[in-house]
This record gives sequence, structure tokens and C-alpha cells, in this order.
Amino acid sequence: MLALALVNGTLRAVVTQPLLGETAARALATVFLLAALTGYVWWLHRRRPIPTARQAWAIGLAWVAMTLAFEFGWGRAVEGLSWPAMLADYDVTAGRIWVLVPVWTALAPVVVRRAQAAHRPGGASRGGATGGGAVTRGAWPR
Repeated sequence: MLALALVNGTLRAVVTQPLLGETAARALATVFLLAALTGYVWWLHRRRPIPTARQAWAIGLAWVAMTLAFEFGWGRAVEGLSWPAMLADYDVTAGRIWVLVPVWTALAPVVVRRAQAAHRPGGASRGGATGGGAVTRGAWPR
């Protein structure tokens, strides 16, 4: 996930921001990262299915905690940014939609788990889309 975010930020700074301006480039980068995160979580869940909804929530919340700790830790310790400067990306009233990234990071494992369970033969009957029995590796058709 860190690699996705770094590539995304680099593309924004080097390619889209000079062409579109800061606000539009940041919005486009947010949308791109949401799509990339969705694809990555989908791929991960196909390789290692999350057995229960509770575990999916735990994974998503842990990812958010680590993401925010890294983002704000790096911003303060390495870049020397102020809190207002770092929080500016979360100001929806200023046209910033970055807040969708941590929200989606928390929800993605749960949503992807449910979506993949719904597309699996037998639907939610094997482990359920919201909890229940464990889904073993290789239980889904490839």
C-alpha cells in the first residue's frame, strides 16, 4: 500500500499538478489511489481470503491506524510540516477529498470480502458475507 501511495504522490507532483493545478490534481490523485487500493485489496483477498467480517474490520482499521501514523509522523518528523498544513488535505470545504482515502482504507476489506463472497458459487452460504465460518485458501474458483 505504501508503494501505491508513493507512486500516486509522485505522479501527482510530477505529471498532473503542473497540467491541472493543485486542487484538481489532488482530487484526481485521490480517485486514482482509491481505485488502486480497491484493486490491491481485491487481489490480496483472492490470495488470502479474510475468514470473518470481524477480521475484515480489524484489518481495515489497523491499515488506517498505520497509514495515518506514517502520514502524520513523516509529515512532522521528516518534512517538518505543521498540523494545519497536514490537515489541509482533509478540508472538504476547500475542495480536498483526501479524507476518502482513510475512510475507504477502513472499509475496503469488508466491502471486498462481501463482494467476492457474493460472486462465489454458493454466495454467502460458505462462511457468509458478514461472518461465520472460515474460508480456506483455495476455496474459491480461480
